[in-house]
Amino acid sequence: MRLFLIFCFSLFLTVPATAQPVPPDPAPFLERCEAGEGFACSYAHGLMQRADRTYWLTDEAVALMMRSCSLGSDGACWLFERINEPNPYDDVRYDRDRYLPVARSGCENRSSMACWQAAGLLEDGSEADRLEALDLARRSCERGFNDGCARQADILAALGRDPLPAQREACYGNRPGRMRKQADCAAVCDADDATACYQLALMFERGRDGAQTMRRDAERARALFARACELGAEEACRR
Repeated sequence: MRLFLIFCFSLFLTVPATAQPVPPDPAPFLERCEAGEGFACSYAHGLMQRADRTYWLTDEAVALMMRSCSLGSDGACWLFERINEPNPYDDVRYDRDRYLPVARSGCENRSSMACWQAAGLLEDGSEADRLEALDLARRSCERGFNDGCARQADILAALGRDPLPAQREACYGNRPGRMRKQADCAAVCDADDATACYQLALMFERGRDGAQTMRRDAERARALFARACELGAEEACRR
């Protein structure tokens, strides 16, 4: 038995180590980034992050992500909303003069996240700013980002307009995001909307409001499931 173990161990020592795959050279992707390809900027960032885990803390990384966002990359724009600490993107995100042009450009290049961000930078400004913010939030919402719908509802309410259609859009998808949707769903549920009552029931049952945590309330959830069922939501009846 001892000889067998020695033989197996000697075979293990003679097996060549598996070569680790060599990551692609970021240079071609940096060239494509400069040529206007947003995904290439993000991919180059990822390659350099693999080589150096502290790369994302550098000014070069911030500049690369800003360019990626301006070219319409939702993923790059999202980096400016993350909550990691320390976060080198904070100084950029809260510098309106520096970041607003990036977010506007990203929105023009069809980033729903950038439209939402640009709207957020403008929604507390002058009337002209708020009207632009409303249009940006609407574009974000129409492109399927529920946070854009929630921001649109907030701006409509601030302007004295009916926010209910935007609240309905914000509630229905409940796509994980940074903005809470509970108040939107509650308003639409109060308007006898079965889907909104069902979504609100799920929030209280799970203790989740999109990507945000909230207080779980089983009794409230049951009452909302019953209300949604009465209004015609079959899913709620099955619950």
